[in-house]
Amino acid sequence: MSATIPPILLAALADGGDLITAARCRELGVSADRIERLLRSGALTALAKGIYAERRIVAGLSEWPAFRLRTRAFVMASPPNTHASDWSAVALHELPTRPEPPAVPSVIRLGSRGSGSNRTLHGRTRFAAVADRWLTEVDGTATLRPSFAAVDLARGCDRRMGLMLADGAATRDGSREELARAERDMAAWPGIQLARWAVANSDPDVESPLESAGRYAFLRAGLPPGVCNIWVGDGYPRFRLDHYWAEHRLAAEADGIDKYGLTDPMEAVRAEKQREWQLQEWGIRVVRYTWNTAFLTPDVLAGRIATMMRVEPLPADRPVQTWLRREGFAVRGMTLPVVRWSDPPPPLRRSHSPGDADQTRAAGGRMSGSARL
Repeated sequence: MSATIPPILLAALADGGDLITAARCRELGVSADRIERLLRSGALTALAKGIYAERRIVAGLSEWPAFRLRTRAFVMASPPNTHASDWSAVALHELPTRPEPPAVPSVIRLGSRGSGSNRTLHGRTRFAAVADRWLTEVDGTATLRPSFAAVDLARGCDRRMGLMLADGAATRDGSREELARAERDMAAWPGIQLARWAVANSDPDVESPLESAGRYAFLRAGLPPGVCNIWVGDGYPRFRLDHYWAEHRLAAEADGIDKYGLTDPMEAVRAEKQREWQLQEWGIRVVRYTWNTAFLTPDVLAGRIATMMRVEPLPADRPVQTWLRREGFAVRGMTLPVVRWSDPPPPLRRSHSPGDADQTRAAGGRMSGSARL
């Protein structure tokens, strides 16, 4: 059906990131009647009032990329001083997401005398006063900054999801400072106590929602969450550990789906065995966990860590040196990796345990573990 779209419109759609406005169609000499026929034929689809996309393109997107496109369309169709918020801001910034996006995008409209919110077929609009420092753009789309969006959402979601969002924003900013500032600016907003917990426990060195889920399991059980992505070595930073408790010489590793996807699988397994053997020579025990363990049985994961904390550390020939995440990369002459938080996790295998079923319903972060050194 897309063959019926005039080439001039296809070119304009490509230039506009797969979106075009009714006003731009008129500028190109495409009449409203022609647009209506394209909509009826299924060649175009309306993602917001007066904002169109090629239906074939939209149909080929998975849920969150499609939601991101609808968010851009809704902001384009909204009045000035309108910024993507809530999960729409999360989608634009590629922060951790829950399994499915909301039914419609969300925006905050500034400078309005209105209060509360309203919802239409294409999106939901909230009215709120937000300081200019929290406003930004992503690929030309007005949105709230990651820290503000994370704290805003953490006021109303479960603690694990709130921690994932806060960790994602802290990693993006390189510190907790912006999260703390956003929390102060929302001090009078409902639910801010829940967000405060996420901000207080966030860590800018976390590199995936799976690591956040592990940290949540430890915090939930009253355990220290350990130091994230610390380097260990004998005179030189050799290996990076997802979680490390130096006093116990204990590490925990989040085994995400992409952890070994950057090289030959057999070679990756051999390298991992060599890595673990070297860690044991240094007296470091390693506990591994997966998405299923972290999301469906967090108490089991925490129990394993608590058990290992109670046993005697492995003997070691010499002390192991440590470097914080950024220090280790600097010593090795490497730049910090670009952390992608929005890749989907593998399907979780649901347990038949009633307690695990409750935990499954709360699961919501996305991304596999990053490639390890």
